[in-house]
Amino acid sequence: MNIYIGYEEAHPEMYDVCRASIERFSKLHIIRPLRKSVLAQEGVYSRPFQGEATDFSFTRFLVPYLQNYTGWALFVDGDFLFRTDPAELVECIDEEEHDVYVVKHPELITSTRIKMDGRVNRPYPCKYWSSLMYINCDEQSINPTTVNTAKASYLHEFDWANSVGSLPATWNNMVGYYDIYQPSAVHFTDGGPWLKGFEDQPYADEWRAVQNEIQRPI
Repeated sequence: MNIYIGYEEAHPEMYDVCRASIERFSKLHIIRPLRKSVLAQEGVYSRPFQGEATDFSFTRFLVPYLQNYTGWALFVDGDFLFRTDPAELVECIDEEEHDVYVVKHPELITSTRIKMDGRVNRPYPCKYWSSLMYINCDEQSINPTTVNTAKASYLHEFDWANSVGSLPATWNNMVGYYDIYQPSAVHFTDGGPWLKGFEDQPYADEWRAVQNEIQRPI
């Protein structure tokens, strides 16, 4: 599986743990960080900062382009912890029916609130749907020009996709919003154990265990 993980420059440990949590199950996946700074240096990303909550708020929509519009690819926010091999996700889809699959969260956010590092987290339709996307890149035409200039609503509300299918919420278990028994992937939506004040939330010990494992001297 080709997997792209959102990268937050201020918190590289997010990416490191997310990647390591996947590699616990398989090292055969091709995993790439989506680094806004690198994409900007390469001339791929030039969207002006508009107060977005993360470095990967818009770079995620470059995945089909970065895949050369070939094959299926998974995008996931960097604040995820996988508890199951993401390859098992394909058992939940029909490749012929939809060209993008997401967890279609209900209206979980009903008012403006603060999330990571004090950034404003604003409500909008399809909120958090794009935090995990399994995309048939063969079927997409979205390009860097669109990603850099289109309205946020066009991108995050999937106006660029032909058909959006549903995944079970177990693949995007948002901490503090769902209470799913043995979820496949945990999403530290409002802040994870790498931030002060979030050290004792559910799955924090599991996140730290993965971090400790990758920091252990060989």
